Amino acid sequence: MGATSSSRSSPTPSERRRAIARVLGPKGLDGGIRVELLTDWPERIAPGAEVWLEDSDRPMHIDRIESGRRTPVLHLDGVASREQAEALVGTYLEGVAQELEEGAYYWDDLVGLRVRLPDGTDVGELVEVFRAGGNEVYRVVGGSGERLVPALRSVVRDIDLATGVMVVAPDEAEEVR
Repeated sequence: MGATSSSRSSPTPSERRRAIARVLGPKGLDGGIRVELLTDWPERIAPGAEVWLEDSDRPMHIDRIESGRRTPVLHLDGVASREQAEALVGTYLEGVAQELEEGAYYWDDLVGLRVRLPDGTDVGELVEVFRAGGNEVYRVVGGSGERLVPALRSVVRDIDLATGVMVVAPDEAEEVR
């Protein structure tokens, strides 16, 4: 269906930012941070790239990257000690939102949508988007329980962010037991 991962965003007055990585822990004594990438554009995380710590208005730059491990290690300007790196554990690094093609959505734009069947029957609220194997799945919670909806064009009939509604095929909105 064309959703793009990024589980949270922080709008600023001049731009909209998206989480591109989450700090997992420190690496070494010189301020290196191990990160989990949260972006579909990993090339955005490169030496010289501008990033923001969540809820910060001050950009930082990636000085260098250690790769070849399971998780990349970033060195940010202004983070020069293990103690400074430890203080960042659990925070998100953000970058300026990418423009998406028609019919593609950021995950956090979808969370909160009312999910309905084509006849208008309410299924519930989309509360989570996640990957299962190579596919994205929408977790919908409503009056009759939780439902998992595959993010496929044949299943998701319409997404209207302006009205806050997603329409799904009736046979694909089966209740999880």
